[in-house]
Amino acid sequence: MRDLAFIAFLLAFFGMGFKRPFLLVLVYVYIDIVSPQRLTYLLLNTVPISLIAVALAVGGWILADDKRDTRVGGRQVLIVLLLLYCWGTTLAADFPAEAKEKWDWVWKALAFAAFLPLTLRTRLRIEALLAFMILAASSIIVVGGIKTIASGGGGYGQLNLMVDNNSGLYEGSTISAVAIAIIPIIIWFMSHGTIFKRDWRLKGYCLALVFACLLIPVGTSTRTGLLCIGLLALLSIRNVKRKVAYLAMLGVLGVAAIPFLPSTFTNRMNTIKTYDADESASTRLAVWKWTIEYAKTHPFGGGFNAYLGNHIRYDLKTSPDAGSAGAPPPRPPSRSRSTRRAPITAPISRCSANRAISGSRCGSRST
Repeated sequence: MRDLAFIAFLLAFFGMGFKRPFLLVLVYVYIDIVSPQRLTYLLLNTVPISLIAVALAVGGWILADDKRDTRVGGRQVLIVLLLLYCWGTTLAADFPAEAKEKWDWVWKALAFAAFLPLTLRTRLRIEALLAFMILAASSIIVVGGIKTIASGGGGYGQLNLMVDNNSGLYEGSTISAVAIAIIPIIIWFMSHGTIFKRDWRLKGYCLALVFACLLIPVGTSTRTGLLCIGLLALLSIRNVKRKVAYLAMLGVLGVAAIPFLPSTFTNRMNTIKTYDADESASTRLAVWKWTIEYAKTHPFGGGFNAYLGNHIRYDLKTSPDAGSAGAPPPRPPSRSRSTRRAPITAPISRCSANRAISGSRCGSRST
């Protein structure tokens, strides 16, 4: 039944796009953000709907869209240059097969990013794109917010956002960053949007959506979300007249919220102070150090998935009170991690080292 609902929605949208070609661009944006093919059981996941949507969007713009105010900007030129650079590094990649696998979707994303500004000729179209992006993301964020309230916090890697898939916007750190990043746009629509009537219904939904966005980092227990909230609070100071009062209010709200936060979230955030005792943070720092050294000898990079050639070593510090009473503290473990294409000796329980660079693969560990 859910498959039929998604198919009916997409067919209706595609049908309207034949009359208004710009709607085909919005269809592709919806598919790219929500990935409805992951949410269905049988029908959509066997059809290349992303390819169909982008082909119709580009074809509709070429054949039927008004191009009077169309212009090419400097950012589009930079995107094309980045596309060419990625193509060149893929040809000379350290791991050609793995690099080509990633190139197959990177070039499509960059090509559409260069094409999209050609369709944004008016304020109405820009607002429509922003509104569609927010509404598409909200279909994931609202679900996450409701589950966070119902469960008291999902925990790191535990909150199921409609689909059990740790990629795209369904990955905890990614959806946390996106949820906080769109808050200023949501607030802007409350005061300046022209698509929807600015009445109590719009303001009520926008405020509820902002609250859901703030719940996402709590439900996913990601440190990324907490850092994004802090950055948003700092950047918003420039738009506030009474800055001291604003900072005081933020401090009071932050302290008042602590008793209501789940232990899974507070325990995870406490690892920021003890990053050298946390495997995720330690591996990220080690991978960044390796990347800096790699860039010194490979200034043009090594292609996609060049991290597969790394070999890192890190030490985890153990808290003195972690041991039992009267017993000496355990010896700090020393671990090494390699992502070379060698036979895997043991599975990795977490892939934070690899995700720090690409977000796609796990490697192998030897001790």
